[in-house]
Amino acid sequence: MTTQKRNAEMVELLRPDFQARYEPNFAWVNAVSAFLLLPGLRGFWPMSSISNAGNAYDLSGQGRTLTYTGNPLYNVVGLAPYIDLDGAGDYLTRADEADLDITGAATVLATDLRGLTMGGWFWIDSLAPGADDAFIGKWNTVGDQRSYLLNFTDASNSVSFSVSSLGTAVTVVTVTSAAITAAAWHFMVGRFDPSTEINVWVDNVEVVNAVGTPASIYSGTANLNIGAHSNGATGLLDGRASLCFLCAAFLPDAHIKQLWEQTRALYGV
Repeated sequence: MTTQKRNAEMVELLRPDFQARYEPNFAWVNAVSAFLLLPGLRGFWPMSSISNAGNAYDLSGQGRTLTYTGNPLYNVVGLAPYIDLDGAGDYLTRADEADLDITGAATVLATDLRGLTMGGWFWIDSLAPGADDAFIGKWNTVGDQRSYLLNFTDASNSVSFSVSSLGTAVTVVTVTSAAITAAAWHFMVGRFDPSTEINVWVDNVEVVNAVGTPASIYSGTANLNIGAHSNGATGLLDGRASLCFLCAAFLPDAHIKQLWEQTRALYGV
């Protein structure tokens, strides 16, 4: 049997003609288009398009601008844009509206696509004891206005995705098997499949909870926040956020895996 050896020199010679999969500049030119093709997209905030006042523009075409709060700074790491939040009053917010009240029952979508998926690339500066760092969500503990939330709880060194069917009771799935490290980029995604399961992804690790999943998510009055929850009252993130998205759909595994693979080179992961 003849075995073909990999010719590393030939690979390098042909690199200008055949695009490498793991390459920051290739990820840079494909990242926005990948997110814009997500089914049921309700908002996409890469943190690149911003106003003079610091508001983060939504590139989905639906105009869901997030209001700048505090004094966070926009920056880049390599080619990737991000917002840097200091954990002391910095966050992005948008008031409640009908298209953010994602219950998982959008009848305009095929049955298999009904649900919710959200996430992005996030960085936590330090794992402070007892910290509650919110990534993205529509969640207010005041007045029982809980809907959906993706956050990090340092007490268990874990990333959690939570949904509520009544604004009070919470169904949560937590990733404890993935290594969460400070001062490092992680791809975080929460996903809801009505009456079936909720799951959370950290990088390429998925954890599923198929017990007690509600049929729908509560349509509450909380603001949509990035970097906080409860309308900025708590869960303030000391870290960074980039390429954040929200979909009124249960994205297939292939979509989430492709987002991870197609963008991770931007963050050196």
